[in-house]
Amino acid sequence: MADQTQPRTDANYPFLRYADVVLIFAEAANELNGPTKESVDALNDVRTRSNATGKELANFTDKTSLRSAILEERAMELALEGDRRWDLIRWGIYLQAMNALGGMDEANNVKQRSSKHLLFPIPTLEILTNQGINENNPGWD
Repeated sequence: MADQTQPRTDANYPFLRYADVVLIFAEAANELNGPTKESVDALNDVRTRSNATGKELANFTDKTSLRSAILEERAMELALEGDRRWDLIRWGIYLQAMNALGGMDEANNVKQRSSKHLLFPIPTLEILTNQGINENNPGWD
């Protein structure tokens, strides 16, 4: 194990945590079969590890209600780990969620997102050297 007291170490960065895998499983199980004991148990596995109260299967009437609980749990469990943007894009709610935050930050930078922000721009050098690419991603011309 790496020496955690040193500022520069070979300490492993947690690219994928157990809670992330379990929540992915809960989300997939819900999308396939709707709320089931299996999907709620997976959600509760993460909740009980953090001393949160478990949820009951009876609380979820349809896929949407359990999906909302899973989205909320991912936001809390994986905060500041770099997953949120990708989750919002995957769920198709990135523009809605980000634009609800407001249009300007404290330094007067525009924070309004548009559909071009769903993809990164392709680097110019890649476009120039790869003959299979003849245009950039939409909005990044």
